[in-house]
Amino acid sequence: MTNNDSRKNFKDKVAIITGAADGMGRRVALDMAAEGAKICAVDINKKGIDLVKEKIQAMGEQCISAQCDVSSSKKIDEMVQRTVDVFGTVDIVVNSAGLLVAGSIEDTNDELIDRILAINLKSILYLTRAITPIMKVKKYGRIVNIASITGKRGDNTTVNVYGASKGAVITLTRSTARELGPFGITCNAIAPHAIMTRMMRYWDEEKKKKVADIIPLKRLGTVEDISSLIMFLASDRASFITGETININGGYYMD
Repeated sequence: MTNNDSRKNFKDKVAIITGAADGMGRRVALDMAAEGAKICAVDINKKGIDLVKEKIQAMGEQCISAQCDVSSSKKIDEMVQRTVDVFGTVDIVVNSAGLLVAGSIEDTNDELIDRILAINLKSILYLTRAITPIMKVKKYGRIVNIASITGKRGDNTTVNVYGASKGAVITLTRSTARELGPFGITCNAIAPHAIMTRMMRYWDEEKKKKVADIIPLKRLGTVEDISSLIMFLASDRASFITGETININGGYYMD
């Protein structure tokens, strides 16, 4: 990235990014800041988001870190209010917070079901609800949700409620796009697969090689791949795209 103003596609835009301490959320927070966005980095991991804040400020850009349990609507509301208090508005939301657990249906107790649904689905509902009045007044907004290939084709190695939560994210994305489109607000999702983040640490080297071999592009995905797509959907270049869930998996799954 560069600090040249010609590359600052997000100059003066304010972005809330959940799950910003690590993985996809961290990468897009850094990349969007490098293009001029003011960032509210949100995560339960305070150390992680404080490091992101330090890196962004070292670029000469603005960032606040907000330790927040996104499964709490009260905490979400407080975080949004703090963002508005500091930056004056919200233009972009990236719902990157997520919980993935490997296992079978027999492994899925009630507590795990509730926790996955709370983080993967309810957090998006809470944050979308909180920022809608702000974006409606502006008649402008960009919402990008993180779904998954499992939301389209079902689970394989993850507990089945994970795929159910991501399928719900896809439907929620469409519903939000329909309702908020008349106010100049777009809502899209991405459906990743085989992206090498810390969340995928349960894949051993043999598993990674097998998956890469059956992907048409013959490689696994990176957080940089994800960030590029999110940045596009959050930009004005994607102003006529809404309600879509875009696959990003090297051609492994096409629909």
